[in-house]
Amino acid sequence: MRSILTALQDGRLFELPEGADKARVLAFLARILDANPNIESGIDAGDEVVRREQEGNTAVGLGVAVPHVRGRKEEGELFCAIGWSAQGVNYLASDDKPVHLVVMYYIPGAQKNIYLKEISSLVKAIKKSGGIEPISGATDLNAVRNQLLDWVSSGLGDAGPESVARMIRLEVRTAQASHEPASEISIPAPTDGSKVNSFNVLITPTTSYVLGPDSEWTRNLEKDPQLSNKLAAGHTFSLPGFSIIVTSSKVYPAARILYECVAVHVG
Repeated sequence: MRSILTALQDGRLFELPEGADKARVLAFLARILDANPNIESGIDAGDEVVRREQEGNTAVGLGVAVPHVRGRKEEGELFCAIGWSAQGVNYLASDDKPVHLVVMYYIPGAQKNIYLKEISSLVKAIKKSGGIEPISGATDLNAVRNQLLDWVSSGLGDAGPESVARMIRLEVRTAQASHEPASEISIPAPTDGSKVNSFNVLITPTTSYVLGPDSEWTRNLEKDPQLSNKLAAGHTFSLPGFSIIVTSSKVYPAARILYECVAVHVG
């Protein structure tokens, strides 16, 4: 469920306006999708989600809805924005229950199966935890974020031994970890109250540049001679006490690659 994790990392979890109806909720989240520069031009997310809802209600039960916009192009990344309502939205769901969690997706053609797997994993994780009550009864976005991270952890755990499930136990705190016997790596807690520490790594043919909020930690990570290989493999890799997840990468001229990553505490 990497796109949900990335949305939480990037601050795309929103409290929906109190008393908002389905149309207003869809319009609100569609504006978030439209603001994403990676969504292909010519698509109006608001119009597309309304058209899709006319074809069939996207509530999937359990107080969850997954409206979506399908891209016309194959390439691109799965992208989502997440809305939460404590009182619930009358989504006209088939079970007549209010929707408390709305995850709106942009789905490029090549990501259709990934989207379906993500939704399936989310539903399974909610059922496994006993239902939507931790979300419907939450008092603020921090509580919602924490519960979503637990569901992401559970969902990724069902994906296989190489997933990051057991690694995503995110807590707000500054953590210390040893990268090499001779050096200590401190991954600082975010200052915005979020629970995912993000950083970038620029790999060039001759060196690596780690771009993060803590200069000492970034310098130590740059000393790892296997850093570029670990990032290129695309799998989660570990520092003591932490897991490093590659959320996206982009290739630039002169054999330069920019990786977007998150550091996740495994307490």
